[in-house]
Amino acid sequence: MSHRPATPNPTDDGEPGALLDLRDVVVEYGAGAHAVRAVDGVSLQVPRGATMAIIGESGCGKSSLAKAVCGLVPTASGHMTFAGQAIGTSKDPAELAGRLGIQIVLQDPAGGLDPRWPIWRSVAESRRRLREPREESRRRAEAALAEVAIGPHLVERRPAELSGGQRQRVTIARAIAAEPRLIVLDEAVSALDVSVRNEILMLLQKLKDRYGLTYVFITHDVSVVTQCATDATVLYLGRAVETGTVAEVLQGRSHPYTEALLSAVPTLTGDLRARLRMAGELPSLADPPSGCRFHTRCPFVRPRCSGDEPELVVRAGGHRAACHFVGELHPPREVAPDEVPTPT
Repeated sequence: MSHRPATPNPTDDGEPGALLDLRDVVVEYGAGAHAVRAVDGVSLQVPRGATMAIIGESGCGKSSLAKAVCGLVPTASGHMTFAGQAIGTSKDPAELAGRLGIQIVLQDPAGGLDPRWPIWRSVAESRRRLREPREESRRRAEAALAEVAIGPHLVERRPAELSGGQRQRVTIARAIAAEPRLIVLDEAVSALDVSVRNEILMLLQKLKDRYGLTYVFITHDVSVVTQCATDATVLYLGRAVETGTVAEVLQGRSHPYTEALLSAVPTLTGDLRARLRMAGELPSLADPPSGCRFHTRCPFVRPRCSGDEPELVVRAGGHRAACHFVGELHPPREVAPDEVPTPT
């Protein structure tokens, strides 16, 4: 199957740099005094060809950020550019995102597949903007399905007639058929069992290499990040608390929240002696704590933390983290062999 950018853009010259650039992005639900900021001033850059993992617990704003990039929810403020062009501010941001080459794969495949249609038609629907003949759309759809190991004998089936793993392959084919440059994967493997998950991760890597794709990978599972990502940003209560390459974030561990997330991942030895545990429950986005938002659960909390919000700047680990006491709490260190996260 041929692959080309959906709409050539003169600002996207193919040179190295940030394909996706987010600056102080805010996503709110509700209005006025009752508005809840699911994403509160997040800035990050996703280089061309990278896989940027967005990590955090449920309720930290990961999916809201993903949907904002795809134009599925509006931004309250901030600036987003894709290949040098502003996105999120047009009358139809989802249409613009699709035209520029941004696609999304959701956790629940049913979110992208019409239960009444044969799967080839759902895949072909992603090419509707190209206004091509129906026969050509079907041919392209079947080629995309073949790319994800869905053979001709399955193309007339409805989603309910497929397994969960097959349905997720169809949603990936749907994204690929639109000839994207960026695919946002919103918890795309979290509902799958381990063996199927690994197959899907390998498929995604194959497609990435073949077509020069860029991924934004939304996940709460740190073990998945070690398998597929090149860069990582950690979110907590709507704000980025650490960002850098995967090696910097998962080995340097400059922020206590990142350390706690790593501590929750099973190791080969099961040794729990040095693990960092968070106290209490995740606070509400409707009423986030003052100062450092993590201070209500941080085992290293100090008086300054409750009143002074730390900035996301370069810290002792060599990458950006939002903690006043980086380097004083625990120095950056390499991950020991028995601490390597294992798939769960």
